[in-house]
Order: sequence, then C-alpha cells, then structure tokens
Amino acid sequence: MGIIKTIIVGGEGLTEKQEKIRKLFMYLVSGCLTTAVNWICYVAFDKLVKADMMVDLFGKEVSLKFIINQIVCWIIAVLVAYFLNRVTVFRSKGSVLRELLTFAGARVLSFLVLEIGLYSLMIWACVSITGLPINTPMAVWQIFAWSFAFTYEYLCKLINSVFIMIANYVMSKVMVFKKKDMVDYNAEDKKTAEASSGKEAADA
Repeated sequence: MGIIKTIIVGGEGLTEKQEKIRKLFMYLVSGCLTTAVNWICYVAFDKLVKADMMVDLFGKEVSLKFIINQIVCWIIAVLVAYFLNRVTVFRSKGSVLRELLTFAGARVLSFLVLEIGLYSLMIWACVSITGLPINTPMAVWQIFAWSFAFTYEYLCKLINSVFIMIANYVMSKVMVFKKKDMVDYNAEDKKTAEASSGKEAADA
C-alpha cells in the first residue's frame, strides 16, 4: 500500500527525476480516467436520448443533441479532472475556488477550440472523405446481449481526445496550479537537512 500511495500522491523517498516521472504517469492515468468518464457519459447520453433537432449555428445546421451531449459530458469531466489533477498530479494546496475557476476557464478554451471546433472540423472532414454518415459503424462488438457499434463519430472523438489531453496538461501547468502551492517533498527535505546542519554547527 505504501508504494501505491507514493505513486498516487508522491512521497519523501522520490528523487526530483522520479517525481517528474510520477507526475507524468499520474497525469496520463488521470487523463485516461477523465476520458473514460467523458466517453461513458457521451455514449450513455447518445444511446438514451433519442430526441433530436437541427439548429442554425453560425449559418450551419448543427445537431442540438450533439451540442447538449458535449456540454453535459464536459461539465462532469472537468470536475473529475480538476480533483484528480489537484490531488494526484500537482499536489496543490492552493485555493480550491481560484484553481477550479481558472481550471474551468482553461477547459472552456479547450472545449470551444478542440471539443467543438476541431471535433466539428474532424466530423466534417470524415464525412467529406468517406461520403458516409458519421453514425456509420466501422466495427460492431457483441458484449453478452448488448451490441456496440464503433462509428466514425466515435473514431473522431477518440483522436480528438488525444489533442485535448495534451493541451489541457500544458494549460494546467502554466495557468492553474501555481508552483508555490504545490507540495515539494524534495524542498522540504532540503530545508530539514539545512536546519539539521545549522543546529549541528551551532552545537559544535
């Protein structure tokens, strides 16, 4: 349990290089968990909500169901991602309100540019290249009594998720989690060592 805890939240036994590797690993884990949550919500909404209508958005016909689905999944994924990043990746002790608002702001940017903008562009490109509707199955898996069709739409979302994960890490590191708020075990060890050295020198 001690090793698992060290991997998840860090520890005094890690060197600076090991801590960087741990952070990267935990970000990938957090990203995968967040992506999984996003996917589960997206597919569940897509399968459970049948009603849909087309709306005019910037002169183009867009599915209202698609927009609402993206927004709902985004809100849930942002909350999951923030707390995973705060606790396991950046180990921040800063203000939750400030970080959450900044984190949400950064995710709004990535949502508009990547989850809506780039994703819509990828869907358009896929339809233009293949000449097939986005709900055309690429593969169909039978899981017990449940059949799941992996469509072109899901392929575009999977590729888009990679771009989102990279962009979100950069913005979290630069904009959200301040270095002064992060728990640095190496810095604490140095202070303890310096204090001990000072005390020994004084005693001598």
